[in-house]
Amino acid sequence: MSTGDDRSARQIAKGKRRRAGDRSARLANRLMKLSLPALGKLALDPELREVIDRARAITSLVARRRAERTLAGELRRHDLAAVDEQLSKVHESENTDTELFHQAEQWRARLIEQGMSAAAEFPGGANEELPRLVDAARQERASGRPPGAARALFRHVIEALRNPQTTLAETDDDEDD
Repeated sequence: MSTGDDRSARQIAKGKRRRAGDRSARLANRLMKLSLPALGKLALDPELREVIDRARAITSLVARRRAERTLAGELRRHDLAAVDEQLSKVHESENTDTELFHQAEQWRARLIEQGMSAAAEFPGGANEELPRLVDAARQERASGRPPGAARALFRHVIEALRNPQTTLAETDDDEDD
């Protein structure tokens, strides 16, 4: 009976090792595909970061797969849960940034088309700079010039959407004067 128990314990250990290996391989694959700015947001050990950078520097397909497997082996020596959690947070923040960009694009288009009537509903509030930017973008579009003012309006809109309380505080301070 002890040989049967021994074998089942080995099989359990083998399955556990295989699952850990699969998890580290998936994590290594995600790290290899991650963009450089997103990788910079991760708070990793310097030695782990060095291994990741070395693996990502390889361009040959076969060598890159080998480097990915090496990275997976190196990841098993570190806390996989912590690295996975950091990756999830970075991915979540990238999704938030994308949604914010879409909102800013919609607001810019609406402000240019509807003018100051849309500015009353703008979450950042209508401050002194907004009417000037909207007018410049509308004139620019009418004359067919390159979209410099529209880009400036976009930067203003996205900043207002990122920090609505500071924009509102600025307008409140102006009203107090």
